[in-house]
Amino acid sequence: MTLMYLFKLLRLVSMWAFTVAVKGQYITQYPAVIKSRVNETVTLNCQFVGMDSACYAVSCMKLHPKSGTLDFEHDVRVWKDVGKTSCKANISIATPEDSGTYHCAVVVLQQLFIGNGTTIVVESNDSPSVEIALTVRHQNNSIAVLTCLVTGIHPSQARVFWVLGEGREEGGQSEPVWTNSSAPATVFTRNRVSLPFGLGETCTCVVEYAGRTLSRSLTLTDPRGICYTIASVPRMLAIASALLLQLMVVAMTLYFRNIKTENRPNCISKRQMGKNGGTIHRTGQRMHV
Repeated sequence: MTLMYLFKLLRLVSMWAFTVAVKGQYITQYPAVIKSRVNETVTLNCQFVGMDSACYAVSCMKLHPKSGTLDFEHDVRVWKDVGKTSCKANISIATPEDSGTYHCAVVVLQQLFIGNGTTIVVESNDSPSVEIALTVRHQNNSIAVLTCLVTGIHPSQARVFWVLGEGREEGGQSEPVWTNSSAPATVFTRNRVSLPFGLGETCTCVVEYAGRTLSRSLTLTDPRGICYTIASVPRMLAIASALLLQLMVVAMTLYFRNIKTENRPNCISKRQMGKNGGTIHRTGQRMHV
């Protein structure tokens, strides 16, 4: 749950409280929490106090926990609750993506009224998936950070914890994480725990949901072999590049030296020719002095 989400939620509660205190008009919603299964119809109630409003003018807004924004839900149908000063709102064929907090909203005499909200949790029929990731930090690989990712189930439906070593239970730090996409947002649970790195120690992430238990284990091994292997790759590439550069420099030096030797003019002074007997040979021709 992000700080921005808490800020948005507190602002909504403040708006609702201000309306109650000053205007004496407000919208109350019930029940506060609804748990449902996939493909079921979810119904929430909006009760109007101190005001008259037609249900066709009522809208449902969903609070996104990640961004803290309120979005109009056009797929939610609102109708009059016969004989009562309230409206009902339906979510048909519910999916886990429909989970969230919904607020009834209506404008009366240019005044916006927002309900206190109903939290809907749609439980999936599928079994959740559990994955564990290991990262090592600090000097000499002394601290292991384990991350357990639980998907396929809403965070409110599951209890996630760790069993470390010889049965020591650790709650870890659990938080819901929302995906970043234009499609309907999905949520999964991320639980992290830090512990001293001990070779051969087995760590198990346990997920309890709907009376069932799911777990996945990881045995800590020496990370130095992996780290050195990864580090040796760029080191070997650097050495190979340096050797290749040296070979290229030597080859180019020899090449230009040969060109310079072939193009050097063959000039001999008359004194030198006289010392050599007065005759020299140059490119197959005979010269006399």
